Amino acid sequence: MKIFFLTPYHGEAPASDDVTRIAAALPKIDATVTTGTLDLRGVDLDAMPLDKARSLFEKHHGRMAAADIIHSFSRAALLLRPLFPATLIVTILDTEAVASFLPRPGEPGIEMLPVAECRDGATLLGHYRRILNNKKRHDTRPWGSWESLRLMDDHKVKHIYVAPGEKLSLQLHHRRSEVWTVVAGSGTITVGDKALPAGPGQVFIIGKEQIHRAEGGPDGLHFIEVQTGDYLGEDDIVRLEDRYGRS
Repeated sequence: MKIFFLTPYHGEAPASDDVTRIAAALPKIDATVTTGTLDLRGVDLDAMPLDKARSLFEKHHGRMAAADIIHSFSRAALLLRPLFPATLIVTILDTEAVASFLPRPGEPGIEMLPVAECRDGATLLGHYRRILNNKKRHDTRPWGSWESLRLMDDHKVKHIYVAPGEKLSLQLHHRRSEVWTVVAGSGTITVGDKALPAGPGQVFIIGKEQIHRAEGGPDGLHFIEVQTGDYLGEDDIVRLEDRYGRS
């Protein structure tokens, strides 16, 4: 897991005494974690023209794009959110000053994390894993890709693309049901023991613990997936067959 931190900028009320200390401590707790930091403490963003502020962050785009999570202790990440490509966590003291920039209910890819949850490294790593598992905005898979469109406690909406000739694993979920609505392309969708041709406008209902799979046709397959259940994490999956060797 790669975490990239932003410190508060000059003149901004700090939500943490030492972000660099947090960044240094996490790999000692979990050797699979790597961290990087953009130190803004000497930068007065309030006095900086917008184009210069954009240029500052664009210089670090490669480092940020390589991260799994960007954890910002600065409101700059809210004000300039399109410049931050990874899943974003924001921890700040004054949310009223940026109220119009706060994430909307159900918005994937971003979470506001209270200061009290950032003081212990093990607790913080637990939050990172939870957020990656539940709130990731998009992902690329061997068969194609998916993008999360809306995320609530009891439902999630995703756009899924299956590339031509590729297919999802034959799978089931214990704690959620799904409804797939095909919006473009063609392919084959398996539900239970039936493999059916799929095209735009067709709807497939998949119950909890019901075996299912999607396969892309010559132009690929696009569908909207609506998940409902008491747990919507990406780890609620049992793969019964997978051409890519995943368990």
